[in-house]
Amino acid sequence: MKNQLIIFSKNRSCQLHLLLESISKNSNNLFDYISVIYKFTDDEYRKGYKKIQNHFPTINFILEGTFYEDTIEAIKVDCEFTTFMVDDIIFYRKLNTSKEKIYSMFDINKPISCFSLRLGLNSNYSHPANMSYELGKHEKLGEFIKVNIREQKGDLTYPLSVDGHIFKTDLIKESLKNIGKFNNPNIFESNLQSLLPKINDYMVFLEESVIVSVPVNLVNETFKNRHGLEFYMSEEHLNNRYMSGDVISYYDLDLGGINGPHKEIEYKFKKYSDEPS
Repeated sequence: MKNQLIIFSKNRSCQLHLLLESISKNSNNLFDYISVIYKFTDDEYRKGYKKIQNHFPTINFILEGTFYEDTIEAIKVDCEFTTFMVDDIIFYRKLNTSKEKIYSMFDINKPISCFSLRLGLNSNYSHPANMSYELGKHEKLGEFIKVNIREQKGDLTYPLSVDGHIFKTDLIKESLKNIGKFNNPNIFESNLQSLLPKINDYMVFLEESVIVSVPVNLVNETFKNRHGLEFYMSEEHLNNRYMSGDVISYYDLDLGGINGPHKEIEYKFKKYSDEPS
């Protein structure tokens, strides 16, 4: 069985570099294929993406033409599982389980709607909603947690996320037939929510999450999500740092106290070699 990862990126090659580096360090070979659908608004951001492609030559970079069609075409039918992410995510700790065990969760007991990499027993705060919540009734399945999304609160009620949820590819293919067209990741995720009443009640996740989104800036024009309240850093500034030879230093980040799918983290930088990783 294979799992494909599709990453959506706009003007944020510096943050994307950190995501790809952290996947290499921590994902335990969870993804068999990685594609990046990327978009830029001016030539300086284009240069950033050219640079990152040189550094990660095994990644499939797709310059966005029509977002809806690009997303459909990026989904490989020979991969049983599909995962989406956006470019401000960090794979912040090591995945200490096998992908085979994760895949088995889709078949044991009752079928599930998804497997979440962004949720865990540590999840109790929604940064976008500025809301605290507690885990409700749940079942422990060895090293995993299973919940009924209809009985939960906050992020635990939100299985159709494009921020690090593993889906059966068949579900995604079928969903794309029923949600209408979309022109960016935010509308894609928003449209998916129309299917919420129809999907399976159950979601599984790790005892502790392994990814977190870092909302220090905002590149979408659709939803004005909370961002940069503590450690704002514009995509322009980050791109300038990236083009000057800096990258965000994974080992210098404070990755403690992750309490939900989103958390602001202060970026620290280091110089890096242009040799491919």
